Amino acid sequence: MNSYDFTLAMFPLQTFLLPGEEIPLRIFEPRYIELIEDCKKTGMRFGIPYTTSDEITSYGCEVELQSIVAKNSLNEMVVLIKCVRNFHLLDFFDELPNKLYSGGVVEYVDDDFNTNNPELIVLVKKLKLEINSINGAIATHSSFKLFDIAKSLLLKSEDKYKLYSLRNHLRMEKFLIKQLKFYELVKNNEDALQKNFSLN
Repeated sequence: MNSYDFTLAMFPLQTFLLPGEEIPLRIFEPRYIELIEDCKKTGMRFGIPYTTSDEITSYGCEVELQSIVAKNSLNEMVVLIKCVRNFHLLDFFDELPNKLYSGGVVEYVDDDFNTNNPELIVLVKKLKLEINSINGAIATHSSFKLFDIAKSLLLKSEDKYKLYSLRNHLRMEKFLIKQLKFYELVKNNEDALQKNFSLN
């Protein structure tokens, strides 16, 4: 294990998040109730390795507990989590020592994928995607982070995982161009339907 490898508590799910994304989770299994209680007490983060058909994949997201939204008498709860960064999963074990929940060894890899691909930039600006989530500004820059574009498209977990696992700048650009063109097609069809409806 090198200095870039870390052990995290794990909560495998068919969910893949990119940094900054937030989602609610329903917690009801004893092992994950224990996990959330530990997060609340210590402020520790945990990992969500992405799963497909009960198979744990090579990548996941590290998340932190934002808040406990609701809790009942059985300690079942709804919590809000936020993705801090993504990771490459090196090893997975069913239980951490003296814990009910699982754990894994992860490494953090370079995720600084920027693009100034003209076709990609034109599509982003044409579709007026809100890339800057802080102020909601419509895209005006000449380069963007690929994962920011992906977040603006509200991709499904499956598609976000496909994009992330490509680990190749050009292939990731091609993937996003395809997604953007599909988004444009859907948007144009919606606009045409709206126009026809308003004429009736």
